[in-house]
Amino acid sequence: MTEVPLSLIRQDPGLQMREAGIDPAVVADYAEAMDAGAEFPPVILFFDGEGYWPGDGFHRIEASRTLGRETINADVRDGGKREAMLIAVGANANHGLRRTIADKRRSVLAMLRDPEWSKWSDREIGKRCAVDHKTVAKVRSEITGDFPGERTFITRHGTVATMTVQQAEPAPMGGSMVERMLSKATTEALIAECRRRGLEVSGHAD
Repeated sequence: MTEVPLSLIRQDPGLQMREAGIDPAVVADYAEAMDAGAEFPPVILFFDGEGYWPGDGFHRIEASRTLGRETINADVRDGGKREAMLIAVGANANHGLRRTIADKRRSVLAMLRDPEWSKWSDREIGKRCAVDHKTVAKVRSEITGDFPGERTFITRHGTVATMTVQQAEPAPMGGSMVERMLSKATTEALIAECRRRGLEVSGHAD
């Protein structure tokens, strides 16, 4: 762990995954506890050679600033804003101020609006954001109205693969039950069904 000067920690709203932003009441509670001698877990920071990007610990950082402290105990890792973002989207899933539904959605949106991360599978994004993959699929459909042309996922052998995915044509109202079910299935469900039937899925492993 390292004591990092608070003045070197970047303040970027884009890394804040709280829909309501920093909660003044939480900052006040943390500051009071810190002043009383309570020990908090180190914040997670990424150093890019010039400054530090926070991935986790935004309220602890603000509480330390409120107390007029000059440094904060941190787990410093190599990287920049993007590396910090990948931690921020899943921060507080198991500790700290509990995330709201809006907070979780904000994290998912942050990844889906990124040119690179939006190509990841719903399961991979869900894993990063600590949410169910169905939540990712729902948000994805809401903002795009369609599936991206290419999806990246991790195979059972641990390799990275990409596949071409297209939105299925809506089944006619008079279609069979199977047709209606498949028209509403997630990408992962369609892939699994194709493989179960021995059909090939377009894609290649890197």
